[in-house]
Amino acid sequence: GARCTPTIDGDRMYLLSGLGDVICIDLPTKQILWRVNILERFKAPNNEWHLAEALLIDGDHVICTPGGPIAVMAALDKNTGDTVWTATGLEDMTSYVPPLLATHNGRRLIFTETSKYLICVDADTGKLLWNHEHLTQYDIHAVTPIYHEGCLYYVAGYKSGGGKLKLSEDGSSYTVEWLDTELDCQHHGVVLVDSYIYGTSHHRGGGQMVCLDWNTGKVMWTDKTVTQASVVCADGMLYAYEGPKKGIVSLIKPSPAGLECTGRFTVSEGDREHWAHPTIANGSLY
Repeated sequence: GARCTPTIDGDRMYLLSGLGDVICIDLPTKQILWRVNILERFKAPNNEWHLAEALLIDGDHVICTPGGPIAVMAALDKNTGDTVWTATGLEDMTSYVPPLLATHNGRRLIFTETSKYLICVDADTGKLLWNHEHLTQYDIHAVTPIYHEGCLYYVAGYKSGGGKLKLSEDGSSYTVEWLDTELDCQHHGVVLVDSYIYGTSHHRGGGQMVCLDWNTGKVMWTDKTVTQASVVCADGMLYAYEGPKKGIVSLIKPSPAGLECTGRFTVSEGDREHWAHPTIANGSLY
């Protein structure tokens, strides 16, 4: 089965199974058009909790992160499943991060995290440009980085925290701007609003919501009103879906002055972890 969000591209859906099958499905006919097991093709090991990478569609390419010595990242032809390019030069197991595509000074770059590294790959050639070591307990990276104004923010749980890197002009190198351990988001995502980062911590006394200054890394505030939660942003507001077993959804006005909750409700169904990310589409919150 699948442990990640499917990716829709026109009438096709692309899905990665927990055991490594990349599957292309024609939605009108519900037929599987092609299937490729990336762990078998690229001789890569599975990770502890099985693959959970939402696939990235880039033009005619499906971007995935097999890990291992042959392809730390790979691009497949979205029409056939054939290999287009592989990124080599780093042997590390994959983790659980949906990759990010960003254009930096005209150069298209893909960022993701393996078990032990944050990596940057040229989207057109597949060349691995750099890797930045970031160790965390259980080798869990599960939060997509944020690219903004030539810089990249990354974060993980288990008190490892994150930091901000400033990219060189062509993106082929970086310098560290700041580091932080107060916000140690495990797998719930963080958002950037008006130069402030909002997210929830993992190992801080049961969790807390944190606001960081994007420019300096300064902790603006922490608040245990909201603990470990998936956070998304729409129309200038934050929507936080709180778990593991609380199921509380909070509407929050983002502000560096402090947490301002303007509404809450509780999801009554389910008796296990509330770990799904909220999705907003066509005026509805799912």
